[in-house]
Amino acid sequence: MLLAALLPAAAGASGKPPEGEWDSPVGRVRIARAGEGFRGTLVAPGKACGFRPGEEVLRGTLVDDSLAGELRVCLAGPSCPAEGWSSALLLVGPERLAGAVHVAEKGCAGPFGRKGGVTLTRARRARAASRPGPSPDARARARKLLRDGAAWLREGNFERARERFLEAIEADAAVPEAYNGVGVTYRMRNDLPAALGWYKKALAVDPDFGDAYYNMACVYALRGERTLALRYLQIAAMNGYATAEGVDGDADLASLRGTREYRALRDRM
Repeated sequence: MLLAALLPAAAGASGKPPEGEWDSPVGRVRIARAGEGFRGTLVAPGKACGFRPGEEVLRGTLVDDSLAGELRVCLAGPSCPAEGWSSALLLVGPERLAGAVHVAEKGCAGPFGRKGGVTLTRARRARAASRPGPSPDARARARKLLRDGAAWLREGNFERARERFLEAIEADAAVPEAYNGVGVTYRMRNDLPAALGWYKKALAVDPDFGDAYYNMACVYALRGERTLALRYLQIAAMNGYATAEGVDGDADLASLRGTREYRALRDRM
């Protein structure tokens, strides 16, 4: 069952629309509004897939800042079709659409990350030179700070843990665990808006970082935003970040358990 089919369509979304041109794994895509949803057509093909300009490669609906629907991708693997439409969930930011894709065909892989992570970057006529990455010493320091932060979390000292995670980000800004850790410290203090913002930052850094999808589902469920909670829970489940036993035992998801959508999702885990 596709993500867009399982969940209700969005109307009157409050998030920033994703219109414009985006560089994606299949090439440059122009996203425009189409009725109550959005449609992406290929402007310039990429090297990964043999799609042609003008072909539709994305379709979805928007709730808040999450675009849910399908992405057309080429597939590789024994007995795999050459291409297909795969369920996708993308977090909409001003410069990036970051999220995950789920390929239903077993044993088939598309042009995205190891766990389905995918990023679309807003197209620019000219791009600034990328900054050099952190030194090996900085990376090592960030990892040590992450371990320290995790230890403080286990002891229940959330402020001290947050300090360590923020220091880790200063040492290496490309570590999603640090952003997620900051989010956890706010969640434990019941500051749900702050927690959600940091989980989103973790996904923007690495859309393959599965913990953030699950954590966002929990926050949306606690806030009573069931549609978004189910969207993020489904992408977590489809890409192996959630289990039936885990979701059934998580108090944060209690508000979802009486819904038809939750039961359908739970039965597919």
